[in-house]
Amino acid sequence: MTRREFMYQVLSPLGRLTAEERENVRRELEEHVEDRMETLLDMGWDEELAESRCLEAMGDPAEIGQEMAKQYRGRGWLWIGRAAVALTVVMCVQALLGFGLLSNAWDSLEARFCPSTAISIGELKNVEAVEDLDIQTEVGNDVLRIYQVSVGEKDGQRAAMVLACAYDRWPFGVVAAGLRVRSTVVSQRGEMGTSGGSRGNYGAEYAVHWAPVEPGDTHVVWVYHAIGEMIRLEIPLPGGEETA
Repeated sequence: MTRREFMYQVLSPLGRLTAEERENVRRELEEHVEDRMETLLDMGWDEELAESRCLEAMGDPAEIGQEMAKQYRGRGWLWIGRAAVALTVVMCVQALLGFGLLSNAWDSLEARFCPSTAISIGELKNVEAVEDLDIQTEVGNDVLRIYQVSVGEKDGQRAAMVLACAYDRWPFGVVAAGLRVRSTVVSQRGEMGTSGGSRGNYGAEYAVHWAPVEPGDTHVVWVYHAIGEMIRLEIPLPGGEETA
């Protein structure tokens, strides 16, 4: 949603306001957006993304407009101006605490120190071996981390399952989207693997991939395409030939 669309939806229910009062409401909301954008821009956020996150944090524009319209009935402009400020501030604080910057930072820290394995639940059958890893490489401002590999059965075929995550080097930074679609895993013989699920937010992204393995295989390769380059990370299989 653009800022113009957001403002239109907020102002639509305020039919009783004069043109001057509507302009005052619009100006107040614009100032709130600009203030919050300035904070994100200082933190290095992209302008378009910063504006999008600020509008998202302010809440549903239709609900804001309806609440302001209710409060305005029978009251003067000064009261509604103060109510609008209080309402938007409360919504912003709730959003930031609930799913905004703090939530993103928490997910980013989790990916650094204790990445989730929930994304892989139920995907690999007859698991033979599991090994936790910590293979990291920097990709621009992000860090790509391979943190677990397992060997078992996938769709009736022996396979290796590799779990990975990506996060910005700064905990409050925004990770580049598309970890799953930019990655693949290939076998020791160059056979292409399959991609699984992915999840995440602006703080961290997770992805899981599989590749076929045969007795005697010692590794698979994670291939990641980003910012004009191809990164190849060799992932040792747990136990090497002992898993044969």
